[in-house]
Amino acid sequence: MAKNSLSKKWKIVIGVIIGVILALIIAGGVYCVATDQNPQEAAKSIFTSDDVQIVGKWQNQKNPGLTAYVFYDDGTYDSYISTANFKGEYELDGNKLILRNPTTNKDIVFKYKVTEKELSLTVIEEDGEESEGKDVSKYDRVDELNQKSLADLIGEYKQSNETTTAAE
Repeated sequence: MAKNSLSKKWKIVIGVIIGVILALIIAGGVYCVATDQNPQEAAKSIFTSDDVQIVGKWQNQKNPGLTAYVFYDDGTYDSYISTANFKGEYELDGNKLILRNPTTNKDIVFKYKVTEKELSLTVIEEDGEESEGKDVSKYDRVDELNQKSLADLIGEYKQSNETTTAAE
């Protein structure tokens, strides 16, 4: 008799363990869908803080050499437009990245997503005003920035227009 009672207890324990595992798998799947992450990124984000993930050099994908960011682990950043450098402080708040320019006392708030190799930024607020544009800018994690001077960028633009005009 005691053996059957023990067997029933083990069946209950195993049933509970399986139920917990299934609940965790379902909750993980819902989280991945809600945050638009693959399971590997989601698992990594549990063990790695966003502060650590964003630290590094980021070069614009669409226009390399035009814009870039460097985020430091002390909460400061450098932003680049061409070779012009602007310094400031940043703060992470959930899925928001807040950039503060101490010179102008202006803030810009982005919705952000960071993976091992890509940073996506969407402007959601500038100086307390909600942004109308919802364009996403994507940046690649790089070892070195490759910023170009304005003269180089203008030259490349002219050359691409001449090539396009000649092809027509």
